[in-house]
Amino acid sequence: MMNKNAISVYSLLLSLKHGSIFISFMILSGFLKAQEIETYFLHYAISKYDTIIYKRIIEFNKNANLYNVQDYFENGQIQMQGTYSKFDKNIKESFWCDYRTNKKQGRYQEWFENGKIKFIGNYKNGLRTGLSHRWAENGQMIEEDNWVDGQLHGNAKYWTEKGELQFDLIFEHGLNLNPKNVKYHYLSYLPTDYNVDTTKRWPLIIYLHGGSMRGTDLNKLYTYGIPDQIFRGREFPFIIASPQCPKYMWWSSDDWFENFYNELTTKYRIDTNRVYLTGVSLGGSGTWYLAAKFPERFAAIAPIAGATSHIDFIDNNIKKLVDVPVWAFHGKIDNVVPFEETERIIKRLEGINKDLKFTVEPNIGHWIQWLVYPEQELYDWFLKHDKGLKDNN
Repeated sequence: MMNKNAISVYSLLLSLKHGSIFISFMILSGFLKAQEIETYFLHYAISKYDTIIYKRIIEFNKNANLYNVQDYFENGQIQMQGTYSKFDKNIKESFWCDYRTNKKQGRYQEWFENGKIKFIGNYKNGLRTGLSHRWAENGQMIEEDNWVDGQLHGNAKYWTEKGELQFDLIFEHGLNLNPKNVKYHYLSYLPTDYNVDTTKRWPLIIYLHGGSMRGTDLNKLYTYGIPDQIFRGREFPFIIASPQCPKYMWWSSDDWFENFYNELTTKYRIDTNRVYLTGVSLGGSGTWYLAAKFPERFAAIAPIAGATSHIDFIDNNIKKLVDVPVWAFHGKIDNVVPFEETERIIKRLEGINKDLKFTVEPNIGHWIQWLVYPEQELYDWFLKHDKGLKDNN
């Protein structure tokens, strides 16, 4: 809650015209010397990852060395309340993110603009831990799961907005203990001259989308990445397959890949010595996971801005990528998946993987895929790698 001085200044600021992006001020209370309060007014979000629309109050507790933060909608309804050990005043974490400079500590909550609770979780040193819940805007609980140090660990249940149970799972350090053998729907692309020579086999790119594209609507996949390039009319000398991950799931949650791979290699004329894997964000994480699980399948991989610490399997099997060419990408100021998530895996591969590349963009955030997939360089790099030629040398 704001003190009387804060309320009076807030009222004064409301009378000002909205001529700037934000107005900030600090209130020093004589009888609360251990606290500093800053209030920010934002008339629109700075980025799509910044959910604050109107007002943010930051209270710094010098004794605890913590920032207590509250965000408000324009109608006065609270949006978010959380405590941080560090806080960049110009951005706000989403519930599942760990910003490089921000560290959540303790209870964290979000609300919808209609006043109904949206999310409650607990964090330690920026990592989600303990029981967390998520609700739909109609008040229906849609997520209940357990976490340990940023990894799903224990029971996890997910419901539809109508209250129908979709998934009842048990995780251990990020890995689903009872994965289902399933088939994922996918988009496919064939080169324009695929049918000219019916004996020719083609290289394959498997593209994994990010978290916001999960669900059952394949059209969502055209939003960005390689499907976006295809939608724009770009032609490729590859067969391209883009599966869709179910809502709430990770690319590691189900046993889907072998069914998918077998269907592709049966249905299309694929050169299995030239199969390439790439993905962004959730898909970047999935790229690391699938390559570590099926290293023999891929001639080269290109993970982009993917998390790696959410599941022990990646760390435990990373050395299986010693002979798999890797070109990883990550923006240094990524505010969704920290740059360190890729950096630490690259460090483990340095010196043992002889075909390792790591592109770091110092002034780019989570949208780094827009600098990768529209360009030609990655596709040319893929075509340089052929397991058949390597095996013959």
